[in-house]
This record gives sequence, C-alpha cells and structure tokens, in this order.
Amino acid sequence: MTSRKLPTKGKISYQWKKSDSLIAHASTKELIALAKNHKDKIQRLIAFRALLTREPHKAVNLAISEIEDTTEVMVSDGCCGEQDIVSNVRICMIQYERNHYKVSVADSMRIDSALLFSNNTPKFYYMYNLYHRLPAKPEYEKRLEQLYGHDLYALIALARHHRENTKQEIIHLLMQTSKKDFWSYRDTIRTALDAVIAWPSASYKQQVRHVCQDLLNKPQLYGSGRSILGALMAYNDRWSYNLIDKTLSKAKQKDQNYFDYSWGLYEAYNDNPLPLFKPLYKKYAIEE
Repeated sequence: MTSRKLPTKGKISYQWKKSDSLIAHASTKELIALAKNHKDKIQRLIAFRALLTREPHKAVNLAISEIEDTTEVMVSDGCCGEQDIVSNVRICMIQYERNHYKVSVADSMRIDSALLFSNNTPKFYYMYNLYHRLPAKPEYEKRLEQLYGHDLYALIALARHHRENTKQEIIHLLMQTSKKDFWSYRDTIRTALDAVIAWPSASYKQQVRHVCQDLLNKPQLYGSGRSILGALMAYNDRWSYNLIDKTLSKAKQKDQNYFDYSWGLYEAYNDNPLPLFKPLYKKYAIEE
C-alpha cells in the first residue's frame, strides 16, 4: 500500500490503480464515506489516498477525526511488510509526502499537534520524526515528560528544553553503551545520541566522544551511522572533525562499514550542514 510499484515486477500495484480510479470517478463525498466507513481497512486507505490527492485539507480533517483508530493493518514499503495501524498509515501519507499532495503547512502543524496530544501517541512511528523537529515551546514540555514514561524517543524533544534532569537522563542512557549486546540496546543508544544532537552540552562531551569512538569500532552500525556522526558533528569542533576523518579514511582503505559511514555522513550533514564539516562531506559522503 505504501509503495506505488511492486518490488519484484516493477508494475504499479493493484491498490494504487484502484486509488487512481477512485480519483477519476468518485465524488469527494463518496471518497470521504469510503475512507471513513468501508468495512475493509485496506479499502479505507485506498480511498483515503484518493481523497488526499483530491482534497488534502478534507483528508487532514478526516485523519485528525480518526486519529484514535488503532485498527491494525499489514503494509509494505515495496521491499518488506510489517504490522501497522490505520491512523499511522494515514499520517505518514500526509506528512512524509506533504509537498506531493500539496498539504498546507498549517494543516501539517495541525496533524503534529493532534499526534502529540493523542491517547495513542507512542503507537505512531511518525513520532520519531516529529520529536526531531518539535520546537522547545513551554506548552509542549509537560506533555513530553508524560510521554517519556512510555516512549523513549520523547527524550529527543525534551533535550531542547535544556533541563538538568534531562541532562542526567542523557548521561544515564549514554552509559548503556557498555552493554555487550548492542542490538538489544540500539534504540537506547540512538535515542541518547539524537538527544545529544538536540543539546550538545559540554557536560557530557567527553562521554560522547568515548561512546562514539567505541561504536565506530564495532563491526556493524545497524543503521545508527546518522546518529553517531550527527552527535560528533553537533559539537562543531576540530576533535570531532578529526575523529570522523580518521574513521572514514580507515573504513575506506579496509572496505569495512564504509557505505554505512558514508551514508551516515550524508544524512548527518544534511540535517545540520555546519561549514566545518563541508570538506568531509565532499570527500566521503555518498549521495542519493
């Protein structure tokens, strides 16, 4: 449902063809009724995509009104399938493809606010993305503190409020890198490093330096290169520049983890394009 083409045959999927047909033949009123009431959850999503194409504002209204819908659905990104909830699929259609569907900034912000204060906030995969963008507004802080008890990633947004208790929590999570089973602690480590990116405090600079150096020496990064390199770059200092340069140079020579490092550098620099790291970006980054 989330990918237009089938991964093996390169053909347009049945769901997208049906959605295109609805765009061409169904009225807006019919699309809303199908997207909201059809007994088949896949058919609801097919109709929702058609509505989003036709009337993005009305699609946003529907998504917000149905935001507590936790009906489970199997989805595919074109390569593999996973279990999701209907509301999250709708939200991802809107927010990840906002420009394509011509969703206004105001409507996108309405979605963010509704998600933040939903009863089911931790169930939305999109929240990881939102935590990275959420500004440090006073009206969000209490809600983020509530969410942190259920959603580890809320610490990323909390870090922007620069509170002492948050600093101590980041330090505590950084200590988890001493665990030998890196895979089990991957989310914990990534959360800690992403919180460092949000708040590169001098209080834990040396700890971050040690943690990142240790992680970069591991045989696999498990998709955490963006967080590791981003945390180093957040300090915008020559020591972090030298560590990144040394690591990628060594990886390139030995052909170990080089693609992961290079892709992580590409993502981290585009997140935070500090002039100091531009030479490294030109030297190592693998672009899309």
